[in-house]
Formats: sequence, C-alpha cells, structure tokens
Amino acid sequence: MTQSPNAAPDARLIESAIEYAFPVYEMARTRYMMIHEPKNPARREVNVFFHQRALVTHRARTVTTPNHDTLYSSAWLDLAASPVHLVIPPIAGRYWSVALMDAFTNNFAMLGSRLGDGVAQPTDVILIGPDQDEQELAALYQAFHGQPMPDGQRILRAPGHDVWALARWLVVSAEDAGAAHAIQDALRGVALRRDASVFVQQVQAQASPTPALFLAAVNELLARNPAPADEVALLQAWSGTGLGCGPQAWEQLPMQTQALWQERLPSLQSRFKTGFMSERRMRDGWSLPDARVGNFGRDYALRAAVALGGLAALEPAEAVYMTAATDVTGMPLIGAHRYRVRIPAEGLEAQAFWSLSMYERLPDGRMFFIDNPLYRYALGDRSPGIPRNPDGSWDLLLQHGHPEDAADMPAWLPAPAGEFRVVLRAYVPSQAMIEGHAALPRIERLD
Repeated sequence: MTQSPNAAPDARLIESAIEYAFPVYEMARTRYMMIHEPKNPARREVNVFFHQRALVTHRARTVTTPNHDTLYSSAWLDLAASPVHLVIPPIAGRYWSVALMDAFTNNFAMLGSRLGDGVAQPTDVILIGPDQDEQELAALYQAFHGQPMPDGQRILRAPGHDVWALARWLVVSAEDAGAAHAIQDALRGVALRRDASVFVQQVQAQASPTPALFLAAVNELLARNPAPADEVALLQAWSGTGLGCGPQAWEQLPMQTQALWQERLPSLQSRFKTGFMSERRMRDGWSLPDARVGNFGRDYALRAAVALGGLAALEPAEAVYMTAATDVTGMPLIGAHRYRVRIPAEGLEAQAFWSLSMYERLPDGRMFFIDNPLYRYALGDRSPGIPRNPDGSWDLLLQHGHPEDAADMPAWLPAPAGEFRVVLRAYVPSQAMIEGHAALPRIERLD
C-alpha cells in the first residue's frame, strides 16, 4: 500500500530504513542487470534460466563474492504472472542445490542433494505466489500439460511475487564440465499461464545509487513483494523516510529529509562493508558466519552486510563461508608477503566439498576474483597435483609472485599485490563447522 511521507524523521530512522531496505535494493539491482541491462549480453527473459557454462572468472562483476567450484543456472521468476513448473533431472553422485530467494534475500526454500532430492527420479515442484488459488493452479496445469495435475504434486508457495532461483552444480574437473552441462540442459522451468504478462522494471537500478534511485527501486519491488506481517508496523513507522511510499516518494520528501538521505546512505554503505567481516565470532583469524545467514529473521544489520559482501549466500546447513582479511597474528593479508595455509591430512569437515578462494575488495565493499597468469581463483579438495607433506598434510601458498620452487606451482593461489581477502567454503558442513567448533587451517606468514 502506498503511503504519504510524514513529517521529517530523525537520522536514526533514516539509518534503520536504509539498513532494512539495502538487501531489497541489491535484489532489484541484480534483477535489472540480469533481465534488462542493455550492456549485459547474457541477459534473459523472466522465467527463463541462464546457464553459466564455465566457472566464474575475474571478468564476472554481476554478483559479489562468486565461487569457482560450481556452475550456476539462474532465473528470475514472476509468480504474479504465472505459477512456474520446475523440473530438475535425476542427479546422483554430484553436489547440487537450487536456492529459492525472496526479495529480502531469504532462502525461503531449498532443493538439492543435501536434502535427498532427485537421486532416482526428477525433482518436480510448482512454485506459486502468495495469493495463488490452488484450484486455479490445477486448471492451469491441465490446460498447459494436457493432463490433470498429479495427486501429491509438490507445491512451494513463495512469500512474494519475485523469486530468484539460483542453482549450483558442482564441477569436479575440467573434463566433468560436459556432464554438468547436460544437467543444465535438462533443467526445465515453464510458466503455466501461456499469456502471462511479466513485470518490467521501470527503475534502472545501478551500483552506487543516489538516494532517489535507491528509494524508487526499493519501493518498486516492495509494491510486488509484501513485507512479512510482523514487519508491517515497521514499514508504517518508516513512511516518513519515503520507504514503501511509491515510485515518486523522493520528490515528496521535505528538503531536510532528502539532506539526511544524502548524508546517511553513503555512510551506511561503508558500515555494511565492515559488517560482512563482523567480529562476532572469530577463530584462528577467520570470521565465522552467523547462524542466521540465508534466513535472517529480524537481523537487518546482518542481512544488509551479507547483501553487500556475499549476496545469495546459502544457509549454514548448506554451506559455511569463512572470511579472512588477516593472518593468524592479526596482520592484514598483503600480496607482497608469502603465506601458508596448511590443510590436515584428513581434510576439512565438509561432506560435499571445500575450497579456498582469493578476492580483491573493491572500494564499495564488493569482492571479485583477480586476473592472474594461471587463471586460478580457488584451490580445494579437488585440486590436482598439490604436494603432500610427510604426515599427509598439504600446504596452500598465498602470494603475488611466483613460487621459487616449480614443484609448489600447483599449491599457489595467486594474490593481488596489495591487500586481499580469502573465503573458505565448506559445502554440507559438519555440525561442528556450523557451530564454529571445528578446527580451521591457520594463515601463517612466511616472510
């Protein structure tokens, strides 16, 4: 419901509104980039999956902190226009997941190998919007498929009309890519209403938005994706900030409120940069994730920080992301120095796989892979040729320059010349890893 901005709020109310809305803006920006941005040659229509055929490299700049372990398949679904029938082929012996995210970046549903989906038969689900009538759904299914909807058909009801479906398919080796492509090709997502008129974003959401652009993009998405019932009162309290007040909210705000927006939006984004490296839980130099990542509840500060530093992060039961910006002594990681990360012989506590990825951090806080002579962006349990120590452990080397010993080349993870960050991912982690009790490799400076 569109409201009218009230009297000028104070700075704290503006800050809380920005913190709440920032993830919604990032989802609006990502949706615009993937569907409407003319400069994006890979853009796709709504309800159509884009399949990334190669692992992400330093050239990718759409989604922050990508992995170099899985191929992605991605689609923005418009459930106001039509229910979407999603069918995933049987997949055995390979990690995979499909995260279904709402406009607030919560994973409201998951599909995948961890949950036992699709081992012997296809994973078959229909996604519907919050107000979809199930009797109408049955009629749409019959009209589209020419047969009645099966008894027991799996149906997932989304909390809003816009859903980002993001699939991850593990690639074991370069030779394995073809098999992963076959899975992507067999993935089917179809809108059951043939004449569906899909949502076209009017606001061209971009990185580093002005307050006017920020408000317009957020309000456009909020109009289609209602806040949870227990947050409606919050949005009403924020009406004086322009949040939830329609596409022309900025023009209706008093000058003093606009001035607060112009002052607070950049400063809040700077605060979100440090939030992703929150020191709530630190172990051996690693910043451990909060248990609410992926389903944030009312922790809006955490949600905003993850939207900036790790948009589309999975919930901890699926994957744990541990970030390090310092060595074990607390000194910043700098490519001019050499570092060792010793992996125990038994590996790390991940039932699916684990990897260590290298990132540069841009001024706005987003993290991406760096260009390097090996086109190597991560090392992990599938990396070949890394020498073993006498006790079976093995060392990963983080540095800018080439290793002096050619035998160490398979263990080298190239770093930028300046400061860098690394992310340790554990997919389907142990409970001890989720809770932060598992032993972690130490980043030790060698010079």
